[in-house]
Amino acid sequence: MSTTVRQLFGVPAILTGAERTALIRDLTQLWHLTYDAAPGELEVDLTLCKRFFDPLTRGHSLRDRLSKLPETPADLFHRASQYGEPLVVQAEDKALLVGVEARLMLALLEKHAVGENHIILTPSDVAMAEGTAMRIYRVWSMARLNQVVALRRGQGNEVMQAISVGIVIALLVNRSDTADRAVAKWDHWTADGEQVDSAIFAGAEAFAAEVSRNRSSRAAGEQRLKGGYALSEARRRLSDRLAVTSDSKNDGELLYIPAQHRQDVISFLGRDLARRPRLTQSVLVSAFDLLVAAYRGAAGQLAHRGMVFERSTDTRALKEDLLREFSRARSSPS
Repeated sequence: MSTTVRQLFGVPAILTGAERTALIRDLTQLWHLTYDAAPGELEVDLTLCKRFFDPLTRGHSLRDRLSKLPETPADLFHRASQYGEPLVVQAEDKALLVGVEARLMLALLEKHAVGENHIILTPSDVAMAEGTAMRIYRVWSMARLNQVVALRRGQGNEVMQAISVGIVIALLVNRSDTADRAVAKWDHWTADGEQVDSAIFAGAEAFAAEVSRNRSSRAAGEQRLKGGYALSEARRRLSDRLAVTSDSKNDGELLYIPAQHRQDVISFLGRDLARRPRLTQSVLVSAFDLLVAAYRGAAGQLAHRGMVFERSTDTRALKEDLLREFSRARSSPS
């Protein structure tokens, strides 16, 4: 009957004292070559492994880091390569790197006293190390999903750009909550596209300037719905709650907030605005009023195209809803 030799990351669970010493030496040297520092605190070192193993690292950044890895000495390369992944990863023809598994292995090996004839990695040791590695990689792999979910809830690390918030509020003011009341996204370089963009951005700019207390105007190339970063930011945060559909009558697209998502969008904006510590309710009131005034001043550019749908009673209700959500978010525990 054959028996399976228990291993951890490719290392036998039973090692002689000499094998333990040699493996500690090799992994320590590889760690120093990979991270340009000796192993330190375990938790700090495990976080340091994100430098090469974080799935969110951009390709060009990773290529640059790999190109700067020093060449692994030939004898070390030969010994360490025998373990293979996941303990040791061949990054270049003559360069190896180590990460989470190697650092966990070092921690286990260093628990045993020097001079022992044999050391045994117990089932508990193996389970703990493998479980720790699995949890680390799961956290890293879930990071993008968690970021997107947080952004959609208005709970991301960064607040939504004020100009993007202004665009969404301008759409709500215009009652663009159905395809029939949508605002058209046309090419900015056309006369129609430029007028539509300037009408929507008039209110959005006024709102953003008051909220951020930044009176500098944006370049004309940034003041566009089609291909502009402000709308892209809003769509990134709101996803399907900010609809963009094809315009069958014109060569463009239609932009609106579906009616079923209207209250959800207002709640999102209230929460996002509440996360600005220096934004007071009085400033928000002023910003909203400035947006409406600027929007109405530019509305003539949309009226003759049949895109103006604002009603003063609905605008007042929108303002009350937004302020209510802002106050509710401010009073709720983080």
